[in-house]
Amino acid sequence: KSSLRWDYKEKAVNKKLEEVIVKSVAAFANGQGGTLLIGVADDGELLGLESDYAGLGDIDRDKFELHLRSMLNNHFGVALVTTKLQIRFHSVGDKDICQIDIMPCSEPILVRFPDKNGQLLERFYVRSGNSSQELSKADMLAYIKERALRNGEVSEKAHGIPVK
Repeated sequence: KSSLRWDYKEKAVNKKLEEVIVKSVAAFANGQGGTLLIGVADDGELLGLESDYAGLGDIDRDKFELHLRSMLNNHFGVALVTTKLQIRFHSVGDKDICQIDIMPCSEPILVRFPDKNGQLLERFYVRSGNSSQELSKADMLAYIKERALRNGEVSEKAHGIPVK
């Protein structure tokens, strides 16, 4: 992702971009896991975190990580963030890059975002190629069942047969 909350097209802070990070983390956690880079454009150009640092009040790497962890803790809980995510930073030339390694979760990860009327709705995301896609409830159940079968996690609840 290009940034946590700096909108390169608008040249301004856009807090809605933080939702993209949350969706991406959830999508990786709901699949095979993966790595999310912040400060790197889709074409691979190194943009760095400096615009995010400025947009968060001229902060540094440590305060950026605190903000990122707080945001992720609020959406996923401290237990998931501390056990399933690893956040690291790299300096490439004069630019900082944030790397989030996400391990797959055994339980579905739902995120809550407000709709146009401010009503919080739970949403389920998965990775499809290089993007995060929202699944409907019916598709979510089918996806979870298929993933459980693929991983050999046969359960009585999902398949109506006893587990040894």
